[in-house]
Amino acid sequence: QGYIKWSFAPDMPGLAQAKACCGANSRGFMYADGKIIFNTLDGQLFALDANTGAVIWTTQVTDLSLTETTTMSPLVAGHNVIVGVEGGERGIRGHVSAYDLDTGAQVWKFYNMGPDEEMGIGPDFKPFYPTPDSPGTSTWYGDSWKTGGGAVWGWFTFDPESNLFYYGTGNCAPWNPDYRRDPATAPGLDQYTNAYCASEMARDATTGNLVWAYQATPQDAWDYDLPAGQQLVDLTIGGQTRRALMKPARNGFFYVWDAHTGELLHQPIKYTTVTWADHIDMETGMPVYNDDAIVYTGTETGVVCPFGIGNWHNTTYSPKTGLIYFQAYNTCSTMTGTEGEYTPGESYVLETFGARSTGPGGWTAQIQAWDPATGEQAWNIKSNQSLSWPIMSTAGDLVFGGDNQGAFRALDAQTGEILWSFRTGSGFDASPISFRGTDGRQYIAVIGSKAPANSVVTADTAPDNTGRYTRPGSTLYVFGLPR
Repeated sequence: QGYIKWSFAPDMPGLAQAKACCGANSRGFMYADGKIIFNTLDGQLFALDANTGAVIWTTQVTDLSLTETTTMSPLVAGHNVIVGVEGGERGIRGHVSAYDLDTGAQVWKFYNMGPDEEMGIGPDFKPFYPTPDSPGTSTWYGDSWKTGGGAVWGWFTFDPESNLFYYGTGNCAPWNPDYRRDPATAPGLDQYTNAYCASEMARDATTGNLVWAYQATPQDAWDYDLPAGQQLVDLTIGGQTRRALMKPARNGFFYVWDAHTGELLHQPIKYTTVTWADHIDMETGMPVYNDDAIVYTGTETGVVCPFGIGNWHNTTYSPKTGLIYFQAYNTCSTMTGTEGEYTPGESYVLETFGARSTGPGGWTAQIQAWDPATGEQAWNIKSNQSLSWPIMSTAGDLVFGGDNQGAFRALDAQTGEILWSFRTGSGFDASPISFRGTDGRQYIAVIGSKAPANSVVTADTAPDNTGRYTRPGSTLYVFGLPR
């Protein structure tokens, strides 16, 4: 019926210290064992009674003196509640931690770089590709790992069969790699890879121990976080069924790994314009870099593509079509390293950027559909505007999603044809969901919540300007599918 049963507004005394990079966000909550589990921006983790909204327990999961924040949705895996932290643009050292579902007591905490024991590296750690000893320190210049970034602010994926959970780490800090490599041997890509920022990680959900890691962008200098959701599926490749983990990374490559080992199951695909690297070496797992994309202090790079693409927006996979669907961007820029020093809680980027430009191909953004087993694209929908289109696929061969101009659409999952559209008056930052009502009917729900591009809409605003179609505030829309 849509009435409010209860509401809860947390007290956030540390909010003034929570300096989130890119907006005050809380990207979701979990339900488990009669509890609603969620984070607040100032690093509190709450468990509420799902029926009454009463607080069962709360605990602090971040260090506010470093302005660590929590913007991601937590994960419940077994009896552990697992969370990560944001702050890569301020030089935090990214970590994940687990808390008891019943009491909120900390079970374990491990970092994404640093000494082995602080990373959970032990006998369980068996990366597929060649990895130096003590990668969390030996691949960093001096003690630069202490402020190395690698935040965890995207999405977790849990496999109850293997008891592994997966996540991507954020950009290296600072962005300027001269502060993470030996200036005398720069770029030193063979040694100063800066593990494990800009990486995909697999950990045991019970112990937190690191099982494998794959660094998608060694010595990242281009803000190539891996926040997008990873899909866990069974694929037939080379006549064998493989448990696969797949993700369109922010660096422009679409990866398909063996979920148990981190092996690449085929050559990663460029799903947008990529100029920073030519391809991925399948023997080493390393990208083959293009020299004019390497960032140095005081020197402008060539045009680097992609730039500023792919954030927290989810991907979706349909086992019926065998396709994965996601949004892609085609934007580029130049970059120049700058000088500075680390101050706790302050910006630690140390790069400037040129004007953003659209890459070749005549499109700014797309919704794309790919066959992950073959690496072939099935279809795409082009747009000349930036998209914010979280999407969902259904067993009815439909893909649902909303765009920046406020249109919520249903697409044919096989062809991408637009079958239905509804103007909501707002953009979208959250994925739709599908559920079956008590009447047996299937419903699609979505929250329109994106603020307008322009605060004032005037008569002479261009017809394709998103400010004409969006307004601030949040509205829940529920649509019923035909019976």
